[in-house]
Amino acid sequence: MENQIQNTLTELDKVTTEAKSLFGNLSSEQLNWKPSAEKWSIAQCLDHIIVSNSTYYPQFDEVASGKHKNSFYQNIKFISKFFGDYLIKETGAVVAKPMQSPAAFVPSQSEIAGTIVLDFEKHQQKFSATIQQLEKIDLEKIIISSPALKIITYSLSNVLTIFVGHEQRHLTQAKNVLKHESFPKK
Repeated sequence: MENQIQNTLTELDKVTTEAKSLFGNLSSEQLNWKPSAEKWSIAQCLDHIIVSNSTYYPQFDEVASGKHKNSFYQNIKFISKFFGDYLIKETGAVVAKPMQSPAAFVPSQSEIAGTIVLDFEKHQQKFSATIQQLEKIDLEKIIISSPALKIITYSLSNVLTIFVGHEQRHLTQAKNVLKHESFPKK
C-alpha cells in the first residue's frame, strides 16, 4: 500500500513540476486564452484539477481519522471494481475520446486569476499531504463514493490511479493549448 501512495505522490509531483515549468511565467491573458468557446484554457484545466480533487477531502479525512465504514452498497465488490476499472480507463492520461465533466467538477467559466499556477502548486501540496495520511490504510478494502454521483464507488487504490491519470490527462490538455497555433505570444 505504501508503495502505491509513494508512487502516486511522485506522479502528482511530476505534474506539479511540469505545470510550474510550462505555465509559471505565462500572463493572465495567456493562461485564460481558449482555442475556442467550447474548449478549456490552461487556467481552466488547472482549476478543474483543483476543483475535482478538492471534492474528495471530506472522505479522505474520514478515512484517515478511522471514521469511515463501507456502506452496504460500497461493499458490493463487483460494482466498485466495475466503476474503478471503467474510470481508470476512461479518465486516464491518454485521451481516447473527450469526456464531459460532471457538474461537481466543472472549472470556473469566468476569467481565472493569474495566480492559478501558484494556486495549483499550493493545492497539490495540500492534496499530497492528504493522500499521505492514507499510508497505513488498506487501499483495497476501503471503498469510497464519487463526489459527483454517490452510486459510483471504487477502492482507494483505484481512486489514486484515477487521480494520476486524470491530472496527466489535463496537463496534456493544457500543453495542447500552449502549442496551439493561435496561442498568444508574449
